[in-house]
Amino acid sequence: MKTALLAPTNTSLYSRLLAESILRQDELTLEAIIVRRMFSWKRLRGELRRDGPRLIHKVAQKLVLGEERSTLPGEISLAALAQERKLSAPNLRILAERYRVPFCVAPDHNHPRVESVLRTVAPDVLVFSGGGLIRENILSIPERGVLNCHAGVLPMYRGMDVVEWAVLESDGEPPPVGLTTHFMEKGVDTGPILEVRNLSIRQGDTFAAMRTRLEPMMVELMMETLLRLASEDITARPQGLDEGKQYFVMHPRVKELAAARLGAITKV
Repeated sequence: MKTALLAPTNTSLYSRLLAESILRQDELTLEAIIVRRMFSWKRLRGELRRDGPRLIHKVAQKLVLGEERSTLPGEISLAALAQERKLSAPNLRILAERYRVPFCVAPDHNHPRVESVLRTVAPDVLVFSGGGLIRENILSIPERGVLNCHAGVLPMYRGMDVVEWAVLESDGEPPPVGLTTHFMEKGVDTGPILEVRNLSIRQGDTFAAMRTRLEPMMVELMMETLLRLASEDITARPQGLDEGKQYFVMHPRVKELAAARLGAITKV
């Protein structure tokens, strides 16, 4: 099955793990790697409106802390998975050169340059590993769809901070925290659902620890879904818009309430 990869940055660890995992599978080919340019004033303005002050923290994670940002004692992190998998290249450009995969850098994933590359390679599945909303000019190109892994349980929890929202809204039962692979549509986290993987909450858990465990799970679930798509061993389930809600960035004070709720749930 022919795939192409959309990545948010040249050094994204999640993107690199997916790219190398695809290249190591006989059932899959990687026809192109497309990277979003790191800095764009238009994107910066949009992210400032959405994230506000926490955007500074996000930039620090990417540029200063790098691959170690999610490493916590006792947790299997994305960096630990990369070390285990012995990634062969420090970034996607070098990986593409090494495996002779077409490589493209564009201001955003909806740019005409991206559209041209994708129409040339004609992937069956376009693998999305981050980098903003995808518009119809790109969504319509792959024969089977654009595959994404959302860090929330669909269709109940779409949008932002859905780990925290799920915990905050829990009523004594284990909150629905986990991952969902789905084909992307024009809406936020809409589109047919392929697989759902739940995260077990542990005693003493924190949101940081839970996200640390979710990151390597995303790689595993994306690859499992891709291989099942290649073998035609999976059926997508339509997602009704009325089945769930879209959530937005959680205010810091509300996040404190969510953390207190998580502490009560996970109290030793």
